[in-house]
Amino acid sequence: MASNLIGDPHQGGRVCPYQMAFMLDNWVRRWLQNPTKLVGDYIQPGDTAVDVGCGPGFFTIDMAKLVGASGQVIAVDLQADMLGRVRKKAHRHGVADRIVYHQCRANGIGLECQANFILAFYMVHETPDPQFFFTEIQSMLAPGGKLLVVEPKLHVSRSSFRAMVAKAVDAGLKRVGSPSDKGGRAVLLAGD
Repeated sequence: MASNLIGDPHQGGRVCPYQMAFMLDNWVRRWLQNPTKLVGDYIQPGDTAVDVGCGPGFFTIDMAKLVGASGQVIAVDLQADMLGRVRKKAHRHGVADRIVYHQCRANGIGLECQANFILAFYMVHETPDPQFFFTEIQSMLAPGGKLLVVEPKLHVSRSSFRAMVAKAVDAGLKRVGSPSDKGGRAVLLAGD
């Protein structure tokens, strides 16, 4: 297992610190990257959805609204302070009962589930071992489940993104789409 998989900030990792959460969740970003528009096509009422690297819950809350009362969202982050922000925000929006909070480890997600949809938005480039990350994600997908990976064009070159997608395919995921309206370089992948 790779060390520092998610990017432990205590070990020199590359995660966005919780003190910068305001940059990840504000009205300007919501205007530019509306969460419901970006993930709404992939989530149905009753689904289990996972927000990997959820940060302050920018996508998590909208995902919880999309899965409805019979669904569940698992908010995953390395930083307990980020998960605390999601928890407070979920209570304010009345969706706290639909969200499970999971603090991952620096060397892996450590989550067993059967997810219909997993979101990895602007975070795979922060993982030192994308191959292991995608292998773990592949084991978390339900049959027919989808993974949406979106990476920022400023941090991830076209060639780096292609290499990242190749690692996902090597991990057993299938490329099923290349959405162009997701706010960065994007790929939709599916498990077995």
